Amino acid sequence: MSKTHFSTPGCYRIEVEGKLSPDWFHRLGSMRVLSASQEMSSAVTIMQGRVADQADLSGILNSLYELHLPLLSVEFIGNEIPATDDNS
Repeated sequence: MSKTHFSTPGCYRIEVEGKLSPDWFHRLGSMRVLSASQEMSSAVTIMQGRVADQADLSGILNSLYELHLPLLSVEFIGNEIPATDDNS
């Protein structure tokens, strides 16, 4: 297990319940919206990207909170963004 520090960059995957309006993408920094699936009448938006540090991550999470999007998960996925199938 690698050590993660508050002041170092890292890649994160964040899932929220609901659909994020494209008007708010600028508040996510370098996060990319991978998908916004609709299952059982509840949309889930998945975002992934590199953040500068824990303060940057906190700012992204606060923006999602201000949008009243319930947080489903936040996962540290390493120092590099893994290759994914982009469904956005």
